[in-house]
Amino acid sequence: MKQSLRKECFCAHCRSPRKLRYHRRLQGSHFLQIFVMTFVLSAALYPWLDFKGVVSFFLIWPAFDLTYKTMYRKDLKCPYCGFDPTWYKKDVTVARRQVEDFLKQNPDSPVLQRARKLEDFQNSQTNLN
Repeated sequence: MKQSLRKECFCAHCRSPRKLRYHRRLQGSHFLQIFVMTFVLSAALYPWLDFKGVVSFFLIWPAFDLTYKTMYRKDLKCPYCGFDPTWYKKDVTVARRQVEDFLKQNPDSPVLQRARKLEDFQNSQTNLN
């Protein structure tokens, strides 16, 4: 099932248009899913745990939240230049190193192609003068 794109923004490093699929926090529909999962698990475990299975809500919620935040962090990283704003907030040098490593591993990245075109254009302008 493909999710619809929820937020449009630009990469802070390469200015490429981005579309994020996940929100930073859980939405109301996610809590509904958690309640349904709790109900199903409680119903399945009822012969052994009676109504104590409802406590599974407090196990499902953090697992769901951790999974969702992991997907959000994965989606936040720019696919064109490798810039991760969460690492930038923690440590700028680590974020810079990650971008450099990403660009070394992906020489056909649109960011590098754009930089090469700009360099070629500037060289042609200096040759004319």
